[in-house]
Amino acid sequence: MKTALLTLLAALAASLTACITSRETVYRETERVKVEFENDASARIFYEAFTKSPESRQRNEKTTTFNIPVIIHAQRTEKDSENTAFNAAVRRCDTNADGKLTEQEARIYAAQQK
Repeated sequence: MKTALLTLLAALAASLTACITSRETVYRETERVKVEFENDASARIFYEAFTKSPESRQRNEKTTTFNIPVIIHAQRTEKDSENTAFNAAVRRCDTNADGKLTEQEARIYAAQQK
């Protein structure tokens, strides 16, 4: 009888225990830099190289977790947008930082992606 009562009390205590859970994913949206291409060939070379590069598929992600067992579990994940990788590629490709990608700059960038 005592064991049954203790089991009942334990089950009751477990059922009354609650945990507040919160999960949030935030996408850090950055604006795409304005870029000008010298000609169609420079644009094609750059975009082909960028889409094949690992950075075009890689997204920085940061997860923060706050946990007080049985009471609170909060998790926040921040992810970079696709534009972040594109902007970094443009900055790397535009060696003279004039905002205009030449065919030569695009070819150098493409060669670095192989």
